[in-house]
Amino acid sequence: MDPVERFFQAGLKLSHLRLLTLFDSLGQIRLVAERLNVTQPAVSKQLAELEAGLGVPVLARSGNRLYFTAVGETLMKRAREVFHQLEQARYEVDSLSSGISGKIAVGAVATVMPVFAPELVVELKKRAPHVNVSFFEATSDRLFPMLATGALDFVLSRTGPSNPDAAGFASQVIVDDPIVIVCGRDHPLATRRHVVATDLAGLPWILPPREAPTCLALESWLREAGLAFPDGCVQSISLQANEAMLASYPFLALMPLTVARRGANRAALTILPLPGARFLETVQLFYNGASANRVVPAALGCVASVQERLASALHA
Repeated sequence: MDPVERFFQAGLKLSHLRLLTLFDSLGQIRLVAERLNVTQPAVSKQLAELEAGLGVPVLARSGNRLYFTAVGETLMKRAREVFHQLEQARYEVDSLSSGISGKIAVGAVATVMPVFAPELVVELKKRAPHVNVSFFEATSDRLFPMLATGALDFVLSRTGPSNPDAAGFASQVIVDDPIVIVCGRDHPLATRRHVVATDLAGLPWILPPREAPTCLALESWLREAGLAFPDGCVQSISLQANEAMLASYPFLALMPLTVARRGANRAALTILPLPGARFLETVQLFYNGASANRVVPAALGCVASVQERLASALHA
């Protein structure tokens, strides 16, 4: 039998593959050892076992830096697939064992929905594939009464309920994802390294509804700079439509930082470097802690995983 085939059949361990994925994420043997709570020699020993079994190195050194060889890169990518499949299997077994089914209704404001909803659906489908999920996008003044009547199980908002009767809702902070000011890549301000509030004077805006907390926060900030919304503004809560309008006309607009960064990475948007222009930074989850919906505890577990991923993305 070929030595490599023999190693794959009898010698290769999940711990070997875990080392490769951790090295890819962390970049240093020391950090891998710290993550695993073992010594660096112990990590080096496992890597040596892996390389001896394969007959070729998986890591190479260039100066003080270690990097994957072609073999190491290939094995690392396959290792990630293996752990993804194992995680999926764990979720499916948990779901079949628990028999979780039912439905959950989630309400969110427009600046949270596109960030949170896709992540929550994916996580829920991993853990409870038989649960039906519905989303409702509206302003917070409409969402909280629906939560109070049981029409919604969760509400994701940047502001709390204004009704004192709703003070009994349980809540938790999901992520700090501030609202920032953006423009299209061809906007006159897009290439400016320094922008101040007065540079915005007279420029047209794409705005949320005037009574929305995001709009009120922006209006207050402009007022402090002696500015006001000019004529010729457009009202829209569709982030997709807003990005299209920013591409074809010199509007300014508000977007969550996570969404704005995606647009900036595609060279479609520019986040204006305006001091103090970060609004309603904290996204919170509100729910009825006494809810009888048996899906809610499972969904809260999913929320924790989504929260961790979003926080990692924002700090990347």
